[in-house]
Amino acid sequence: MFAEGYIGIAGTIGVGKSTLTTDLAKALNFEPILEEVDGNPYLERFYSDMKGYGTMMQVWLLNHRFRQHREFVTRISLGKIRGVVQDRTIWEDTIFARMLNQHPDKIISDIDYNTYLDLFDNMVLRELVFPQLMIYLDCSPEVAVKRIHARGRVMEQTITLDYLRALKANYEAFVSEMEQAGVRILRIPWEEFRPISEVVRLVHEYSLKPSSFTKWVRPLRRPPKLEPKPQLLEKRADAVA
Repeated sequence: MFAEGYIGIAGTIGVGKSTLTTDLAKALNFEPILEEVDGNPYLERFYSDMKGYGTMMQVWLLNHRFRQHREFVTRISLGKIRGVVQDRTIWEDTIFARMLNQHPDKIISDIDYNTYLDLFDNMVLRELVFPQLMIYLDCSPEVAVKRIHARGRVMEQTITLDYLRALKANYEAFVSEMEQAGVRILRIPWEEFRPISEVVRLVHEYSLKPSSFTKWVRPLRRPPKLEPKPQLLEKRADAVA
């Protein structure tokens, strides 16, 4: 189902989601829901050792966003707030987990990825509350990396253009999946920032479009590859000798 008054802002790292989240929430008299970058105990460690901290960082993010999601959906349903604009929804968590699993170095192993997806299913798919509208800020990786360098977060300076290109491709696939699920998607070219009045106009226009939830597309599991046991390797070596 959909939560009226729930708007999600989607887009790659550095695109400008947080700024738009704050400005749009103010314009609509909604509450902004921002990512707590400074409160993430794994983020800085992740950028220095992705393989060592990739899985636990994704679990932390999923848990954090799940708590946020339940809290604001409850507050909207009880009429305590008119609505929210959220900087990156819980549905986008799978993008990053998938990327880390598909990485040549297997930053998240197949077995950890499958466990993460099972956790995502148990926590999120039972809550099936989708945004009334998801705004996708469409921006090239080249522009995004310039914005990342300009804002100067030390931990983000190791993010490469190749990483952002892969992230962009995964976001495109994600947006397509959400559209298949029946979520209204508002794509806005974000190579240049647009006036907030124009974004508000588009939000009102797209919020009136019909939508109907069908189903959430579950990411496919990867069968874990079992490594041969040491004793079997020794027997094979003896047989060859």
